Amino acid sequence: MSGVSYAGSQTVDRTKLPGHDLEPKVSEFGYDGELHRDLSWPISDGGSTSASPVKQRTYYGSGEDATPQETLRRLEETLELPGELSDYHFAIQGVYEAVYKRRREDLSLLEETERLCWLDIELIEAYPGIVATGHENLPYAHVLAYRRLVTLYEGEGYFREALEVAQRGLRIGQEHLSQAVERLSFILQELGAEDVGR
Repeated sequence: MSGVSYAGSQTVDRTKLPGHDLEPKVSEFGYDGELHRDLSWPISDGGSTSASPVKQRTYYGSGEDATPQETLRRLEETLELPGELSDYHFAIQGVYEAVYKRRREDLSLLEETERLCWLDIELIEAYPGIVATGHENLPYAHVLAYRRLVTLYEGEGYFREALEVAQRGLRIGQEHLSQAVERLSFILQELGAEDVGR
């Protein structure tokens, strides 16, 4: 995908994953004077579903009792399957949130959380239509990756990095980050004033 640095897995044999070779059927229809497109994916009984292999695998997740490593491996496999852009976003988002909750068990999970948040942000920024709602009052859906990185960086004292993430989020309609931008800008101003006073 253009604009996304993820190059695919070096350890997953995608040909062994169910649904790896599926191709969707595209249906077009008019509604409210606009042309709309729907994708349908074949299923084993000869019918079809609107859920891509990525979405199906995300929905039937690895379960509550899966280890973080199993969850990360399942995502690595999931990203090798065909799907729609929004399916990849929700798959990635679900995993970094699940892994973040288990961070106290293994601090390396913070690095995995950061890596996956950045992957999700790359995807969203390359294809902002993924989170466009079409509603005037809320033009973009809430993307958790920005808030998660702001929290991580601010908690470690990386205020400049946290501010940069919050500003990036604002640029694609993540208005909930406006307070974080104000707070972090103030912190950095105060820290700058302290440096000048020394």
